[in-house]
Amino acid sequence: MKTQGFNAHTKYRILQHALKGNNISKTCELFGISRTTFYNWKAAYQKFGIAGLENKEPKKPKMPNKVSKTIERDILAYVEKYPEDGPRRIYYELKSEGINVGETGIYNVLKRNNLSKKEQRIEYSKNRTLSNRTNRSLYKKIPKFIDVEKRYPGYLVIQRIDFMGTFDGIGRIYQYCFYDTTSKWAEVKLYNRKQDIDIWHYFEVKLVYLLDTFNLTIENLVTEREREFLPYFVKGDKHNSIIEEYNINHLFISSDETDIFNGIREFNEFLVKEFYNKILINEKLDSFIKVENRINSFMREYNFTNVISEGPNEGKTPAEAVLDRAIENGTDLDTLPLWLLALINSPRRGVKDE
Repeated sequence: MKTQGFNAHTKYRILQHALKGNNISKTCELFGISRTTFYNWKAAYQKFGIAGLENKEPKKPKMPNKVSKTIERDILAYVEKYPEDGPRRIYYELKSEGINVGETGIYNVLKRNNLSKKEQRIEYSKNRTLSNRTNRSLYKKIPKFIDVEKRYPGYLVIQRIDFMGTFDGIGRIYQYCFYDTTSKWAEVKLYNRKQDIDIWHYFEVKLVYLLDTFNLTIENLVTEREREFLPYFVKGDKHNSIIEEYNINHLFISSDETDIFNGIREFNEFLVKEFYNKILINEKLDSFIKVENRINSFMREYNFTNVISEGPNEGKTPAEAVLDRAIENGTDLDTLPLWLLALINSPRRGVKDE
């Protein structure tokens, strides 16, 4: 007898029969079901009651590699602009735009359109005339949603990755930077190998802690769209889970499309002048670990002692600007860590951050 033929009521009676007779094997033999089926029914009943015994409609098989016509047009539009990129690079670029399609699906589209080889894609791009180019643009998301009148910590935050150079005795240095455009608060994480870059882990461990401490939120997070480092922002599922959990409006935007990156560029110039150029003349900084420890101290000094030279928080330190926002949000200062209050009350430096 096929088990699919049993309705919920019959399954329940079979379970009761086994319970009363205290013999599961004989019950299974009598009704022609396996012990595995019996225990599956039992577990479903214990968890969901009689509803758990209802026969479920068979699920339609998922076809993860099937690509819609709309996404196929997006893939072809990308190939037209960047013909040298293969499926993996296309995957990262589309993922940054919230387009969920796997590498295999992308490859299938390329193969179906005779574009699986680089030479074919280059020829395809050459043959496409300007008049035929799609009006759909994945690469022009200028942030019109940003209200320039809103100037408070957490409203607009910029993040980017930079290769800072190769230093004798230290090796390569890659820098992830997180910069709040209003308070000028910044956080920096260094990596000495490209494959070690994991910005969302740092975001979760370090930056979420600061948000919770100051009772702040991030409303708009803009990631500078750099082709070299884009994969490190979209790989894995951490990116989406953090953005959704903290309700952050997140966009990838190319730096040549807007001037909102001016602040973080100026901050990086400040770092090069005041920190990286001095590595070369500091004999004590002879390893990556020592440089990493020094940048942590440098950033703490920057956030708590450097004075903002312009804007709505002129005359304050980044930490003071953030603290003012925390107070506006109803944060009880008595709940802040003592070390944090001590740093906020540190003597200011005359050095301006911009």
